[in-house]
Amino acid sequence: MKKDTLSQPRGRRTIKRQIKLSIVIAVLIASCLLGTLVQPVESCYGPHITADIDRTQVLLNESVTLTGQVCPAAENKTVRIAYTRPDYTYVEQYVPTDPVTGNFSATQQLDMAGYWNIFAIDGHICDRLFAEVTDPANPTAPSPTPSVELNYKVNWSVFGVTAVLLSLASVIFYFGTRNKTRKITAIRTFVQVGLVFIIFFGIFIDHYAYPVPAAQLSTHELDIATNVLGVDMPDGLPAPFFGCYYPCGRGVTCALWQIQTYIYPFFEVGGGWGVHYLSDGLLRLAVVFGIIIIAAVLLGRFFCGWVCPFGLYIDLLTRLRKTLRIRRKVVSDKFNQQLHQLSYIILALILIISILFASEALIGTQLIPGTEKGGYINTYFSAPFCQVCPMKPLCLLAENSVGLMKMDWLWQNTTGQFLEVGFYLTATNLIILALVSIAAFFLRRSWCQICPLGALIALFNRFPPFKWISGVRLNKVEEKCTKCGICKRVCPTQVVDVYEKKGGDVANSQCIYCLRCVEMCPQEDCLQFKVLGKKVVKSRNWLNKSDTVKLE
Repeated sequence: MKKDTLSQPRGRRTIKRQIKLSIVIAVLIASCLLGTLVQPVESCYGPHITADIDRTQVLLNESVTLTGQVCPAAENKTVRIAYTRPDYTYVEQYVPTDPVTGNFSATQQLDMAGYWNIFAIDGHICDRLFAEVTDPANPTAPSPTPSVELNYKVNWSVFGVTAVLLSLASVIFYFGTRNKTRKITAIRTFVQVGLVFIIFFGIFIDHYAYPVPAAQLSTHELDIATNVLGVDMPDGLPAPFFGCYYPCGRGVTCALWQIQTYIYPFFEVGGGWGVHYLSDGLLRLAVVFGIIIIAAVLLGRFFCGWVCPFGLYIDLLTRLRKTLRIRRKVVSDKFNQQLHQLSYIILALILIISILFASEALIGTQLIPGTEKGGYINTYFSAPFCQVCPMKPLCLLAENSVGLMKMDWLWQNTTGQFLEVGFYLTATNLIILALVSIAAFFLRRSWCQICPLGALIALFNRFPPFKWISGVRLNKVEEKCTKCGICKRVCPTQVVDVYEKKGGDVANSQCIYCLRCVEMCPQEDCLQFKVLGKKVVKSRNWLNKSDTVKLE
């Protein structure tokens, strides 16, 4: 006899509905992505250039041959080949291309020992190659000193600004503000603003001062590189927050960008976007996940609430709404939970799509057309989440506004298709940034609910066994809780566990540790924020009976 669904426990029915909703959403997203990937396209996917070199290990005064293709082909079209010596002087050739196929070929003698950067350039787009030249008469000779002084300097002023902001935050925290229920929020804002300078503006790179053809390159190629346990990480250390890869001057790199690109298209040893990888993708991925796991176990989504630059942007939108005296929107707890589950679906799709794109490197068979070098996906969709991420256009527009990035690189058209409006900015990026901004204006921290990077951090902090060894905890003393509900109403991500759980660690995977609940809780020592087992902040009874405080 068939069981009556009404006889099933309510919790089980809710879980089943959530699973069904998740499946429907996953199918819809996958259908949209597949529709984009399998759309009929011409043999040329928009203006691009690809090139290869016959060998990368060369003896002094030997010649190398470059072959490549420029698309679209045209009559009387030439490609500029620039061979940059180790001392930053360069030799250039202007090579005609085939008017039908766009193919070209060039040969050049390399007359200096050391590392050569070689660029095939068509207008403002280029492909970058390299060659290591050795002098057989003196194979251990050091590379020549650059004849052009590189304008690469630390901008110490931004570190000074950060120090001042953090000092002001400390003063506010210890000596208080008139509104005692805003102390933690005030220090958090100062910390967020101060860290933005460190994350993005800590290194000032004036790429206009670099010799041609380096000036033709994207600015991030002149960023900080590092090495972790013998594994080269030329793109920088992974960050457990949106430290976007694309703007210049960043000190860290978004972990999601590294996870995507180290799977595809840079799984193998070889050239990347302006760098050369000496370690294979598995080693680089191991470093990325290792650093993310350590950071997540130690501080969890504290990075989301106190460090993430996109979180600061959303908080500023909330402040603007309050200034305009516009009421915020509140969604049901059920919908809020379903929205949060979407973040894990997005994270899973990022990994699945990247693995499918990398099938040729992983299993030797190309499963998705266009993933070969020069193909549509390889050229325009190799980091799929970055094509829809709202942080990418926000960073680029912000850095343009302060003169840290070439405006041409944002707005020059490179494809002529709906996906792209410029070398970095895409129509898709801008539309999603607008939608996310509107949603965040009315619904506090709405992006944090569906953020795949936040989901990745939560996996290694809020779920066993990582939860048992987490370095941060939000504890609740059951005996002191009066069930006033203030914690639930002021939470920007609408976490209900702080209110509903009886006691102990009440943070869940949605909690970003902004500590607004601790700040607003009217009961002395009811809520406690602990780091490595030590109480750092606790709730205080700041309110008098005559006080009226807006619960937001």
